[in-house]
Amino acid sequence: WLSEPDATQHNSGLGTAKALKALKGSDDNLARVLTELTARGVRDRTDVFVISDHGFSTCSRSVDIAVFLKKAGFNAVREFLQPPANGDILVIGNGGTELLYVIGHDSKLTRKIVELLQAQDFAGAIFTREPMAGAFTLNQVRINTPDAPDIALSFRWTTDKNTEEIAGLVASDGGNGPGRGVHTSLSPFDIHNTLIAAGPDLRKGMVDQLPSGNIDLAPTVLHILGLAPPEPMDGRVLTEALTSETSKSPNPVTHTLNATRDLGVTIWRQYLRVTEYSGTAYLEEANGHSEPKSK
Repeated sequence: WLSEPDATQHNSGLGTAKALKALKGSDDNLARVLTELTARGVRDRTDVFVISDHGFSTCSRSVDIAVFLKKAGFNAVREFLQPPANGDILVIGNGGTELLYVIGHDSKLTRKIVELLQAQDFAGAIFTREPMAGAFTLNQVRINTPDAPDIALSFRWTTDKNTEEIAGLVASDGGNGPGRGVHTSLSPFDIHNTLIAAGPDLRKGMVDQLPSGNIDLAPTVLHILGLAPPEPMDGRVLTEALTSETSKSPNPVTHTLNATRDLGVTIWRQYLRVTEYSGTAYLEEANGHSEPKSK
């Protein structure tokens, strides 16, 4: 596991001299691994997977949601210093996504927060535990667990470039200032990441055009080792990339979900794009914006 270029891109930004040096350092470390495999005489029978846990965007602006909600009259905090009461809101910042826990799960209060967020230019896509106008549910992004937030906000992103000509800007929680690297939004620049693999069990020179994700890595490795998972797993075996397999699944199907809400003077619109293939759903991107109503 390598901590770079993550740390440097967070601190220095994407495409900077320091970020490029960090990438070179990771390349050099990979070369050390490959050299050692060769020295031990096992490189020609070793499959090597190089993956990243996420992509990256550049922070376009910082937004402190706790402060924003506090100014709007909500009792929002980032830490409970005493036992919380119903109606208190715990704000958990995660870079490109904000998680809001409404103590007591009050639906009316949650709707007020959602409506307020939908009127803001930093909001990208909003997800709620219960169905609400202009939002998607947590179920639709596969995060509806017992400990899930009442509201998840993915900040708004654009395809604009930073000062180093790297595309992908996104608003972010206050911890990352403008120009610095950030991730965890539903921007395709954050979601689409790296998977490079080589070895005796993998097709040489192939560029996989089918949807895939990190959830596919464990099923694929187990399949190569001839091991059956002890219980059903998320993800799929990347059969199209294996020399011993032939992919027989139908073509991927991509569909776009839309949600709107009339806010009076403006209309909120958001979308979520999902691709389904071989029984696995892959989130492609999500975003939203408010626009003036047509006269």
